[in-house]
Amino acid sequence: MPLLRPSRLITAPRARLQIVPNPSTARRSLSSTAVRSAGDHAHEDHFDPPSGWLFGVKPGESYEKEGWENVWFYGFFGSLAFGVVGYCYKPDTR
Repeated sequence: MPLLRPSRLITAPRARLQIVPNPSTARRSLSSTAVRSAGDHAHEDHFDPPSGWLFGVKPGESYEKEGWENVWFYGFFGSLAFGVVGYCYKPDTR
């Protein structure tokens, strides 16, 4: 019997296949953002005064490289240089 259901669905008239809308979603407005109230602090100053720290490094301290940085640097720029040399020496196919 389960084999007959798909064939009935395919041969059913189009009027029987209409989707009934969910009444709870029909009443929603088009906007999905919440209405902001006066206490949302939207008009406060968003500027942070300079602290002297650049990329999380305190002034006067030297930056310590992480282990992946050298691998990424030499791997990326090395493959880029290899690609440029390969492009310069590619065969002429004209």
